[in-house]
Amino acid sequence: MSFLLAVLAVGGSLLVQAAVGAWAPGAQRTVDAMLWPVAYYALARSQRSAMLVGCAAGLVQDAWFEAGSFGVHGFVKTLLGWALGGVGSRFDLNRFLGQFFGGALLFAGDRLVETGLMLLLDLEVSPMRPAPLVAAAAINGVLVTGVFAVVQRTAGRNSRRPIRRRG
Repeated sequence: MSFLLAVLAVGGSLLVQAAVGAWAPGAQRTVDAMLWPVAYYALARSQRSAMLVGCAAGLVQDAWFEAGSFGVHGFVKTLLGWALGGVGSRFDLNRFLGQFFGGALLFAGDRLVETGLMLLLDLEVSPMRPAPLVAAAAINGVLVTGVFAVVQRTAGRNSRRPIRRRG
């Protein structure tokens, strides 16, 4: 059941990202819906599930939207899922500010690591400006908190199952 929900989350994010690209092509640089399931699984679930969802979301994004180097987004989202999942497993980030900063840092980290990998692969990269990056990160932070609110409303307040410890 959990695998099916992860597939539905990545597929739904793909549909949202494609709709954003069709309705407002300029907003596609600001809104990254493929990061939303990574943020949810990193903050509300486990580090391992965040890595797997990040890999799937990144590879789907590479296959659907990118024509250049296949696998860059898969690697970036896996790495960021691991990092945010590690922080989320050690600190309680399931509150508004934690979700906001988790989503914002995930977006900023995605852009920075992606730019670094593109430069490493000697591909052309457009220059990054700090003000639009911070604004887009804030927008994605708000959108991630919205995704958390929708998921918590539909799945119930205690959507995370307690971890059973063997003893």
